[in-house]
Amino acid sequence: MKQAIFWVTSLAGLRKLTFKQKVKSLMNDQVQVTIILAMIKFDDYEGARRLIAALFQRSVLDQLNIVSLVDLMADEPGIEVAAEEQFNTDFETLPSHRFDAADASKQTTVRYIKDGEIVAETREDVNQNPLSKTRFNDHQPVQSAVYEAGEQFGIMSYHDGELAQALLLNQKGQLATRFIRHTQPVSFVYTMGRTSKLAFTELVSETDKEQHVIYQDSEVQSYYEVVSYQNYDRFDSVYSFYASLLEKVVGADSGLFIDLNDNPNLAPYLPQQLIFNY
Repeated sequence: MKQAIFWVTSLAGLRKLTFKQKVKSLMNDQVQVTIILAMIKFDDYEGARRLIAALFQRSVLDQLNIVSLVDLMADEPGIEVAAEEQFNTDFETLPSHRFDAADASKQTTVRYIKDGEIVAETREDVNQNPLSKTRFNDHQPVQSAVYEAGEQFGIMSYHDGELAQALLLNQKGQLATRFIRHTQPVSFVYTMGRTSKLAFTELVSETDKEQHVIYQDSEVQSYYEVVSYQNYDRFDSVYSFYASLLEKVVGADSGLFIDLNDNPNLAPYLPQQLIFNY
């Protein structure tokens, strides 16, 4: 293995001890390590970079190759962003309050006020370049624009405070990929022996004919559909989209490392790919 590619889909994955251990172990073996940030919540990218910087010493960081979906899609063709989906910065003429960062690890925040309420907020880096701009309605986010080196690369829209869609732009500012969040109810059934010490105190148990203890529960889970504007391909799962990108970036001499939590969803789309977990 000449190169190792770590596919990161969440900040929680970066915080795993196994992530840090495997990166350092591979680099000690003179393997080139590339970390690809693939979060759909684009405003996590800046936090991910700061977290990686805190995990490793400078000598390690200088050898790491860190890229993101932004880099992978920068040269891909796209379409113009529809007028109704563009991010409007007209709030920047409103009265504002500036909260300067206490140190280099923090971000400066500028809040814009209308009729006594916060209607928008901008987060800036140490050079006062925007990292994100967010519009609020009734104290809930409704739309955000995200930036890298002062250039806008994404737009996120929200419904009831939850991310609804994320638009990834190419380097020309065109819409390259659309992520659409859906929800679905999922039911769980836990069956165990009567002598089991495991109990769910917040659930009411039942007993079947074999005297097993049964707990039932349900929750609403989210998943993402993806539309690619290169050829108008539609992916019913974000993992199918991830696999299409990985087939392009993982070479024959590369090892692919993915979060163990992603394995059940991503691995079936890459049946011929040797996959390592962290």
